[in-house]
Amino acid sequence: MILLREVDKPKSLGEKISEYLARPPQPILKFYGDFSTELANGKKQLLFAVRNGLPFPLLYGIYVRASYNSLADYIEKTDHIGPFSTDDWRLTLDTTQPAEVEIRVGLIPFEIMTDRTKIAV
Repeated sequence: MILLREVDKPKSLGEKISEYLARPPQPILKFYGDFSTELANGKKQLLFAVRNGLPFPLLYGIYVRASYNSLADYIEKTDHIGPFSTDDWRLTLDTTQPAEVEIRVGLIPFEIMTDRTKIAV
């Protein structure tokens, strides 16, 4: 079982606008910054951020496939609106064993993929 959830607090419209103006425009829906891992409660957690570089909200989804112990789990979260900001996410894996995780982000409802990464944790 894997769990994907947003970890930053909801931001007001003014905060999102000031965050957008503080950084130069970036491509739409790309992974932003570094990926980091933590170990909490006997489970691995992967922290990452998605950046929307356009000045208007986009409905996007995150699709995760994790492989460990010759098993594969798949989860998607497709009901998220990213209004010109950076959204922080936490992915929790049910294992401490080495795993390979593929994360994709894309626009919905057409599932147009905009970024993809593969990480060994």
